Amino acid sequence: MGDLKVVKTLNGELIEDRKRPLRTTLYGEGVFETFRYNGKFPKSITKHYERLVRGAELLSIPKISQEDYIYFIEKSLDIAEENNLGNDLYIKTVLLSEGGDYYSLKPYKSYLLTIVKPYKEPKKEIVLTVSPYKVNSSNPLLRFKTTNYMLNVLAKRYAIEKGCDDAILLNENDEITETTSANIFWVKGNTLYTPALECGLVEGITREKIIKNAREVGLEVEEGRYGLRDLLDADYIFVSNSLNGIIKVKKIDIM
Repeated sequence: MGDLKVVKTLNGELIEDRKRPLRTTLYGEGVFETFRYNGKFPKSITKHYERLVRGAELLSIPKISQEDYIYFIEKSLDIAEENNLGNDLYIKTVLLSEGGDYYSLKPYKSYLLTIVKPYKEPKKEIVLTVSPYKVNSSNPLLRFKTTNYMLNVLAKRYAIEKGCDDAILLNENDEITETTSANIFWVKGNTLYTPALECGLVEGITREKIIKNAREVGLEVEEGRYGLRDLLDADYIFVSNSLNGIIKVKKIDIM
């Protein structure tokens, strides 16, 4: 029995914080997935693996098999159990790259970093603001969760400094894309609206499920290009991700 509060492993083996493959450190060349483990893997675990692999292919990071992906996570969970972290857990998996330090070179090896810690319940309702930093919809990285994440970090810090919970990211055309950590939806009448992927946003796994379920219960679903005015006229606004599910937005601070 140990006394670790957070478990971090590289290919299932405990690591020190200072150890990290070079190219990910230098260039943000890595992809990640985050999900909740509540006594068992989520039904969407294969989708998480598949998105990780698609992102790795974009960045030319050698992929790992799904069997190894699950195995490394399970080894990390064994360590978490030894340290009494509980059954309701936050899990982040990051595929890190190793290779030469010249930026145009392609990595020749990858490692799976796994972080496991107790899951923390989110707020029931959140307040959003609008990020002063914009994304470019032509950026192919926006479809995936990559370690090239500083714009999101800066926008999140901006939101917190304003007393808000998160920030809405606009693109170069002032179109809504997502927040720093979630897809965004709103309801007006009998229609569910959400930004189209072409606006520049993560192809969310929970996003896909919400759209499918909404259509099954008879809601109209519109994926398109929308500005802040469209959002502010909504009857109901919420955000979603695989870690926390759906969270209501109670206010948008645009001052």
